Amino acid sequence: MWKTLKKSRLFLGGAGICLLLILVGTLGYAITPDPTPNANQIVPEWSNLAPGTTVYYSVASTTSEQETVPRFLHWALGNANTPKIIPIKNHPTANPGKGMNTEDSIKMVDGVFHHRTFWLGSDRFGRDILSRMIIGARISLSIGFLAMLVSIVLGTIIGLCAGYFGGRVDAFFSWLITVFWSVPTLLIALGLSMLLGKGYYQVLLATALSTWVEVARVVRGQTLQLKQREFVLAAKITGFSHSRIMFKHILPNLKGSLTVLATTNFASAILLEAGLGFLGLGVSPPTPSWGMMVKENLGYLVLDNSYLALIPGVAIMILVMSFNLMSMGLRDILDPYNQQ
Repeated sequence: MWKTLKKSRLFLGGAGICLLLILVGTLGYAITPDPTPNANQIVPEWSNLAPGTTVYYSVASTTSEQETVPRFLHWALGNANTPKIIPIKNHPTANPGKGMNTEDSIKMVDGVFHHRTFWLGSDRFGRDILSRMIIGARISLSIGFLAMLVSIVLGTIIGLCAGYFGGRVDAFFSWLITVFWSVPTLLIALGLSMLLGKGYYQVLLATALSTWVEVARVVRGQTLQLKQREFVLAAKITGFSHSRIMFKHILPNLKGSLTVLATTNFASAILLEAGLGFLGLGVSPPTPSWGMMVKENLGYLVLDNSYLALIPGVAIMILVMSFNLMSMGLRDILDPYNQQ
């Protein structure tokens, strides 16, 4: 199968983009210019800086406090002991001190002052957009991955039970699937978010409980077909338990469909998380979320700072598109009609 995957341009293109974003999100605070938790270093003097702007500053304390933070915790959670920044309005080497030549002034600047470049600009609070995009990628990918796992497990169990047992069990789960299927996914996630409240785990649960229906529907349909096959009938005659037949004989034959569903659910979960963030029901501020960043900077779309809303919006589009490309590639590869 891997040899076939390497020949699929759709899969390789989508997988390459996904792996790059996963790497960026995994590194997190190790590569962010802003090392503070949630990339929430507020400097009003640096508000709405254009992309590529370089600023100069000094710090209010020494870096000895920063060394007390374990490296792993810094990488995972950020450094809460980051010294306070004191912005400098002009380039510190532009006006050497009185009685000091330029060379001595530069040495003084190198030892006392620092500089930082805002490659993607800053928002109205002076926070670095690049840093918040990187941490936002971690939030979106982690919610998408965990929500996908929960939806796959939940949908698979419901679909297997409905298709295998039939009768009243199938009637009940079919009714449940129909009810959820008749309501748009975003409305389900919106209602669950309003019920559960704001927060990382609330958004995760709301997203997972909104995306299991497609998995259950597909698994149920294929289980209805597979349970009539000879190997399942032979397992029943042998006296194997229902759970063994479902999970040892039927489930392995669903791995192709579940693989495709996993990629599509991953994309759907990311899109739902962004939508909830845009509606103000996502993760709680100041935790960065791409959808929340679009909402916060929506008013800049008609101004010169439109990039503040476009950057996270384009990032959402690219990430969802990459998973959809992977799904299309897997679907073409696993489709028996396309295999020669």
